[in-house]
Amino acid sequence: MRLPRPVSSFPTPFAVALVVMLSVGTAIHWYTDSGTEAPSAADQATVAQSLEHLTTVPRRTHVLGYSREQFGGWSQQWWTEPGGGPEEQSGAQCTTRTVVMLQVFPDRSRADDGSCPSALGNITDVYTGDQIVPSDVEIDHVVPLSAGWDHGAWAWPRAVRVAFANDLELNLLAVAGTVNQAKSDGSLGEWLPPTAKAGSPSEAGCAYAARYLAVCLRYQLTVSNADGETARRACGV
Repeated sequence: MRLPRPVSSFPTPFAVALVVMLSVGTAIHWYTDSGTEAPSAADQATVAQSLEHLTTVPRRTHVLGYSREQFGGWSQQWWTEPGGGPEEQSGAQCTTRTVVMLQVFPDRSRADDGSCPSALGNITDVYTGDQIVPSDVEIDHVVPLSAGWDHGAWAWPRAVRVAFANDLELNLLAVAGTVNQAKSDGSLGEWLPPTAKAGSPSEAGCAYAARYLAVCLRYQLTVSNADGETARRACGV
C-alpha cells in the first residue's frame, strides 16, 4: 500500500505510523450486489484502531466562517502513465480532479499539443454499483470539506486545508454526481453509501467507514459520537 506523505505538521509521527497499519488503499472495491456481504477483517481492524486514537466529541458543531474558498481550488500536478517514466508524462500539468479520473477510468485521450489527457471509458461507481462514464462523475471528498472545517480544519493553516482538499490518496473518489449531491456535506454519522446495509454490518458500509476514519486520523480531525457509533455498527466492532 502506498501511503500519503505527511502534510506540514499534520499528522504527528505516531499518527503516520498508525496509518501504515491501516488497510485503506487507493484502489477500493466496495460494491456488492446485495450490500449485505460481511465486512472484511482488515476494514474492521482499521475502524477499531482508528477509533482508539481519534478524539471523539459529543456532536458535530457547525463552525462559522466556512466557505469552499477556504480550501483553495484544485491543485495542479503532473500526470504520469501508470508504470511509465518521466518521458511518459503528459507534458502538461493536470488538475487534481482530472488526475482522480485518470487513475480510475480505463482509457484516456491523447492530445497532440501535449495538454492533459481526458478520461474515457466506464467504471463501476463504488457507492452505487452503477456503470458511470466521465460525464456522470463528480469528485467526492470522503470527509466533506465543511465537515472537516467543523471538526478542526477551521484552525489549520491554509496550506494544510489545500492539501486536505487535494488528497489524492485518501480523501478523493470519482463517483456518480447524483450520489455525491445526495451525500452533500454529510459526515459519517449522517451518510453512508446506498449499498451499505442500514444499521447492520456490511462490506460496503465498513469499507466506507474505514476510509473516512483513516482521513480523520491522518489530519487529526475529531469525530462525533454519531460518527463512531455508525462506524461500529457498519463494521460490527
